[in-house]
Amino acid sequence: MFVGLPLGLAAISWLRGAKAGHVPEVLAAVAILTGLIFNVFVLLFDLTMRATDKTDPAHQATINKLADELRANISYAVLLGLLLTGLFGGLALFTDTGQPLPVPVSAVIVFVAVQMLLTISMILKRVRALYRAFRRVGPEKIP
Repeated sequence: MFVGLPLGLAAISWLRGAKAGHVPEVLAAVAILTGLIFNVFVLLFDLTMRATDKTDPAHQATINKLADELRANISYAVLLGLLLTGLFGGLALFTDTGQPLPVPVSAVIVFVAVQMLLTISMILKRVRALYRAFRRVGPEKIP
């Protein structure tokens, strides 16, 4: 799904001759989204460090597994965001942004962008699972 759907949508955009435009605006949006995703990574690090001390040892393995999977998803989403930011940045620097992009470049952008959106969906799913696991352990005691 994480390769097939983006590849299928990229192929459809290629076959239909879709040309992406508005490179500077999309560059700003992708850069902001990448920064926000990186912020979630920092938040997860802080949350798992606090939870390690307060988690019941019976649930520790589940929480560690969910946290590791979430860190991997977030890292991959940041990598995709950096790739898209670099691609759009290069296009903004070296091409005429008033003209639509060539079809092959647009297809690559569709592939990476759809994969990034699917990864963000997976991050949301895993964050929800991690919070459910924390809730099972018990509420955090505030000193």
